[in-house]
Amino acid sequence: MKAALVLSRLDDLLNPIAVKELRQAVNGRAVVSMLTLFLLLQLSILLLVLSLGERSAAEPVSLDAGRTVFEILQGILLGACMLLVPLYAGVRLAAERSDSNVDLLFISALRPRDIIAGKLQASIVLILLIFSACAPFMTFTYLLRGLDIPSIVLVLGLDFLIVLLCAQGAILFGTMSVNAILKALLGLAGLGLLVFLFSSTMTLSISLLQAGLGSRLDSLDFWLAAGAVVGALVALIGLMFIWSVAIVSPPSANRMLPVRLYVLSCWLVSGGGVALLAHYYRRPALLYGWEWAFVALLGVQLLIAINEREQWGLRIRQTLPRRWWLRGPLFLLYSGSAGGILFTVLLLVLTIALPTLALEYRGDLFSSSSSHYFSDFDYGNLLTLVLIALYTFDYAMLAVGLRNVVLRSQIPGPYTWVLALLLVALGALLPWPLLFLFQNEALRQGLINPWWQISNPFATIYTCVVESDGDKAIYRDMCLLFLGGLGLLLLLGCLPWMARQVRRFRPPEKETRTRESGRSQASGAA
Repeated sequence: MKAALVLSRLDDLLNPIAVKELRQAVNGRAVVSMLTLFLLLQLSILLLVLSLGERSAAEPVSLDAGRTVFEILQGILLGACMLLVPLYAGVRLAAERSDSNVDLLFISALRPRDIIAGKLQASIVLILLIFSACAPFMTFTYLLRGLDIPSIVLVLGLDFLIVLLCAQGAILFGTMSVNAILKALLGLAGLGLLVFLFSSTMTLSISLLQAGLGSRLDSLDFWLAAGAVVGALVALIGLMFIWSVAIVSPPSANRMLPVRLYVLSCWLVSGGGVALLAHYYRRPALLYGWEWAFVALLGVQLLIAINEREQWGLRIRQTLPRRWWLRGPLFLLYSGSAGGILFTVLLLVLTIALPTLALEYRGDLFSSSSSHYFSDFDYGNLLTLVLIALYTFDYAMLAVGLRNVVLRSQIPGPYTWVLALLLVALGALLPWPLLFLFQNEALRQGLINPWWQISNPFATIYTCVVESDGDKAIYRDMCLLFLGGLGLLLLLGCLPWMARQVRRFRPPEKETRTRESGRSQASGAA
């Protein structure tokens, strides 16, 4: 009786979306056919290697045969999983998010988090199923010499995290309800990312196996590096999970509150962890990598923030406190374009400023060298990050201003990011025909005035960072001044738009009391 009760409670804990997905996968022929194909392919490769080894018995024994076979099997496993599992998860979710089947996600009482978690759990089970069919053959390569069991386990663990990352990325793409053109572009971008991740993972795995990965398990440095890599991958998977939940949440929900809390938590935890690692290894390059990662992430967050809502419904406003000084931090964390822009810009400034100040005034904690912090590389890295942040902010605010003033009826709020990307493309491409028409001789001689390409972020960053001698140094300083001043002007131009959102961000009780006091004053004056 107790066993039945325990099983019943465990059954209640299962995610219904995961159960549905796995039942459909098992009942179909695709999964069974795929597993059978995997088994036959790996068995054929092993038999071929063993038979060739018997024919060449007179030759010296190869000490790398096991590693070679393992790399072949790993390439097959990783390539198939990175293609099939994300395709299965993303296509099914995209079909359920289509206009004809949109009710499939919203007719149940499940929370959006449960829906995405169920899709991810089903993907995890499929990945484990495929790995369980391939792992015995890959472990058998240990008998062929060239690698050890710990190396096999660690490489398979890395492959699992990479495939899980790809599956969550496909789920994120599947949640986006966009038109056919954008879906095709997202599909091409996702395919390119898959190819890049596959080649990078295989290159890393081969180099780790050749370096003797299993012999470094007793080293603290190895576990610190492995923990940092695993933490970064898990944090990225969690970020895409939070993004997916926010996309499938109803418009009336406070979508961005979990996203911003997650980003802020990752910023604090990862920043502290990277600072400790940089102090332990005495390598400031770790801080540079953290800066680049979060500048890129916050750039994406800024593109997301400019598409958000400009007013709040009764459901969200009822959660607001009555005191204005308590609503200030919530304005930065709640859904809303103005609060999202301010939140992202604040984190951008801190991301660039804090490591710079730490390395400038306490560089002895992070570097074993006694030289001054501002070397050529350090200053170039700082200048590049500042230029990227300024260009991202300027183009984002320019898109917000154009949509609110000129194109409000033509471009809906959720598509402001498309306008921002079009402005970036226009700014990068427009200088070239203008130079051809008005500066043709200078263009042929390579003596172009860099101010002609101030709208092109790529050319400007290259000129300021790489070609920074002589007159280009003056241009670099003036460029920073121009971009900063332009960003300030755009921010001032958007201040009325932000102020309207600040006035709307208040609980309904306060609004009702204001109206009642206004009516009483009007009646008293009458």
